Amino acid sequence: MVQYFDLVIRCPACLKEDKDGGVPRQWYHSTCWGKLQIGDNAYYHCLKCGLESHVRNWRYACESHANDYRLTTSAHLASAISTAGQLTGRAGKEWLMRFLEQCDDW
Repeated sequence: MVQYFDLVIRCPACLKEDKDGGVPRQWYHSTCWGKLQIGDNAYYHCLKCGLESHVRNWRYACESHANDYRLTTSAHLASAISTAGQLTGRAGKEWLMRFLEQCDDW
């Protein structure tokens, strides 16, 4: 069974561009503004509309580049997740390893 946690991370698109990425924050689905969660299957799940999609299909916009949705890489997304103390603290190392295994083909 998939384990989901709230997506509270820095901006992985900024990290890809060698920028700070800001403080970790809760991310929302731009279509319906539902809270996003991330699973160890490397899928995002929107709590409002129910959309589920692999993380490689997403783009990111933060306060630094609002309305400019940018791609990231699996390495930069993994960095944003691994440095998010709340997520990794609650999810644990095993969860993170399962997540990273699901990003191998990206």
